[in-house]
Amino acid sequence: MTLRILLPLIAFVVWMAQPVYAENWTSFTGAETLRDFVSGANLEIQLTSGVTARGRYNADGTGQVVIWGETFNRNWEVVGEDRVCYSAPKETNCYTFEQNMDVPGEYRARHIETGEQVLFHRTGTTIRKAEKGSKAGMGAPSAEEIAKKLADPNSNMGTLSTHFKYKRFDGDLPDSNNQGSSVISFQPSLPYSLSKTTNLFIRPTFPVIIDKDVPKPNGGFESEGAAFGDISFDASVLKSYRTGFMFGGGIVGTLPTATNDALGNDQWLLGPEVIGAVVRKWGVLGLLVSYKRNVAGDDDFDTSITGGQYFYTFHLKDGWTIHASPSLSYNHEASSGNEWTVPIGVGMTKTTIMGGRPWKFGFEYDYYVLSPDQFGPDWGIKFTVSPVVELPW
Repeated sequence: MTLRILLPLIAFVVWMAQPVYAENWTSFTGAETLRDFVSGANLEIQLTSGVTARGRYNADGTGQVVIWGETFNRNWEVVGEDRVCYSAPKETNCYTFEQNMDVPGEYRARHIETGEQVLFHRTGTTIRKAEKGSKAGMGAPSAEEIAKKLADPNSNMGTLSTHFKYKRFDGDLPDSNNQGSSVISFQPSLPYSLSKTTNLFIRPTFPVIIDKDVPKPNGGFESEGAAFGDISFDASVLKSYRTGFMFGGGIVGTLPTATNDALGNDQWLLGPEVIGAVVRKWGVLGLLVSYKRNVAGDDDFDTSITGGQYFYTFHLKDGWTIHASPSLSYNHEASSGNEWTVPIGVGMTKTTIMGGRPWKFGFEYDYYVLSPDQFGPDWGIKFTVSPVVELPW
């Protein structure tokens, strides 16, 4: 008796749990139908919270996806009667489509190779996707594409970089080769676009000195640390040309913000800088040169330094690059043999996408071929973590 009562009850509960409509998917085919469907379509993909990729696929088979302030080129074509192939550099992804006959404007795309299905809605010419991320051809850029944009000195992509630096010292002072320093610095780079080819960059660097061995006036060394250092900054305008060359200039400076007198200069420094670089398919080469001297603060001594930074990038696969950007300097006020600080640097970076956000990780080793005879760096290593962020403007 109990079973006779329960079976109808269970059947009623199951029936009530069914959707109001049954999904009725049908293939969306026909070369002309697919061509009209894609041509002129505007694509929106929610990559992560607050970040949307926006693209457009043109009637001539080209397209563009804009995300993180940069534009990534695309191509598309209808193949046969039932698929559309989207191409990015070094990658092509083909999809078949289905239409939900019970829900107007609802479609799903199926990746030919992986079988991955992507649900989306189309209103007019706008395609909105529910899922985060996508294969590169259809929307979101690949890690390799982003790595190439980040290597461009005039990139529109904003980053928040944290650098972990360790240096080992050497020199004529007794026990110099047992000294070192550890510094963590934070450097935001948020370019402001002045035109399609020109950007304004303002890049402050906020250092926290964990530990640094400093020569004492009466001989020997003293370990100083757990202090905030002098803030340095540059503000420059950089313009790119069709030839791949770019040139720019601006100002550099240092603010006397150190919380420990032994770790700061107690002077305001200011001066000009110029930069030049060339971007090619294989990578980037560039040089930055600056000069700064004391304009205020402690006047018991003068500071006059010509600085520089050469940088290079060679693109590899899957977001990997060979990259380094060591800094060199010439101290005009130093005694003979103590003017130059020149390293040779080598390193690698890896760009990856986590949670819909690009991250760039880097390692660099510097060996100093020229260093102050009395006391200066011998070698150093640097680790860098740089998430890409949406620009606030």
